[in-house]
Amino acid sequence: MTVTVTRKPGGVTQLFNTETGRVSYKCKADSAYMLIEAFGGIVKFNKKGAMATVTGHITSLDSCDVLKKGHPEYKDALSSIISSHKEFAKQVSEFYQNEINDLENKLSGL
Repeated sequence: MTVTVTRKPGGVTQLFNTETGRVSYKCKADSAYMLIEAFGGIVKFNKKGAMATVTGHITSLDSCDVLKKGHPEYKDALSSIISSHKEFAKQVSEFYQNEINDLENKLSGL
């Protein structure tokens, strides 16, 4: 079994199993937010060790909530995601600039 591990912005680590196609996101921070399209919104990781998993069309959450547009926390969560992407981009590379722009466009559309 081969698992590719990728550090993501905001204290989240992505684990991708190349054999099964399963993608898991594990919170390494005390809490975090991440926009994950498979969940149809922003995943709020409520504690360290919280997990969000996607296998094909099947999704599962452990100690997480999904915030959708219209949720009272959605705008603040999206702002937090933008901030964490900006900080991460400084540390890693300019690769994330496109993601930052996309998130800012989503925020401006609210």
